Amino acid sequence: MQKKNDLYKKKYEIYNSLFTENSIDGILNIGENFLGNPIFILDTSYRIITRSNLAKLDNSSIETHNGESYLLLDIVQLMKKNKCIDNIYNSNNAFFHNSDEVLIFCSIRINNITVGYISVLQSKREFNAEDLELTNVLSKVFSIQLQKENLFISNSGLDEEYYLTDLLINRIDNIEYMTERLQYINFNLHKNLLILSIPFKQKYKDYRHNFGLTELIKKIKTILGNCISTYYKDTIIFLISNDHNDVINDSLKQILLEFLKLNNLRCGISIVFDNLLDIQDFFNQSIHALELSASMKKDNNINYFEDYIEYYLFNVSMHTTNDLYKINLLTLVHPWIKKLIKFDDKHKTDLFKTLKTYLENNRNANDTSIQLNIHRSTFFYRFNKIQSLLDISLGSNNNLFKLELSLKILDYNTLTSTTIVNSV
Repeated sequence: MQKKNDLYKKKYEIYNSLFTENSIDGILNIGENFLGNPIFILDTSYRIITRSNLAKLDNSSIETHNGESYLLLDIVQLMKKNKCIDNIYNSNNAFFHNSDEVLIFCSIRINNITVGYISVLQSKREFNAEDLELTNVLSKVFSIQLQKENLFISNSGLDEEYYLTDLLINRIDNIEYMTERLQYINFNLHKNLLILSIPFKQKYKDYRHNFGLTELIKKIKTILGNCISTYYKDTIIFLISNDHNDVINDSLKQILLEFLKLNNLRCGISIVFDNLLDIQDFFNQSIHALELSASMKKDNNINYFEDYIEYYLFNVSMHTTNDLYKINLLTLVHPWIKKLIKFDDKHKTDLFKTLKTYLENNRNANDTSIQLNIHRSTFFYRFNKIQSLLDISLGSNNNLFKLELSLKILDYNTLTSTTIVNSV
């Protein structure tokens, strides 16, 4: 009975530290008094937010970059290998972890989003079952204190929110003006753009008071690199820009996918584009990718609109009301086609014409060569050049279907408009 009362008193003291200490470090020291071992508080990028007095004496697992302390990369890799990171994200309670050393880990959650975690190192005394309960309480107290100390996102965050929301809501007619405005925030406008949208229901009317949401935005921005974000219609929206053809390359995709899985999130991604004037169409592409994948019961964390173009067209034809945002047809043209046209224009080549003729001739090399009045070897040179330039296989039925669909869109537009190539 006495032991139970002692545990209750310790828990009460930790909860009460929210009022008596009112700081992360103060609360941490109260926790260390009861746990009797070094305590580290880390965010999800393995940066050490703070550490207790005993923990400050141990630098064997820490490296410093730009004034910030992080776990050594070897330790991070070991934690991933033995599924420790997965356990932190998937468990709501503290747990023991045995490797070269014995530790306690416990996630710190805000609005069910893991924003950090507690690590307690067994070095001064051996752990007992009571330590898990105390760590659980410490996690809840840190969740509250973190929200108290981080009520608002930064000024630059607010600026970029207004910029991106303005781009999404208001029809833009002056690209020079918008480009000039974007120079005043920490965002570089490169040749390729992409919209990524993540559905997220926030619990507060003013999302700036939602620490879990703002932390989530910060983590994803760290992954994506050069981007700006906003929160609009229960959706976190990112405008990403760089010089990569895919914008989100394979290595970046893997990091993003891991983060989305760990936090049980989904995202929709638009086709790559290069004109801010079309941003509303591409934003809606990302939303349609999410909606179509859900209606088709595809349980994907990452959903590319380019994989749903034909289904979007089916959906438009079946939609009987006027509440569906209809995307400009030319924004549905695949980036591969756009890339070929731009390459031809710059290098005075005929790759686009060669591909179009090849597809129109039922993928027959001989017939294509005859129609283009070129030697077969010239055709195969162009054929391989197209594959190399686009980094795809023209033997893939899926790739060929995407290309043929884009050509159909361009053909249709030719019959109804006189500005085609310049538009793409």
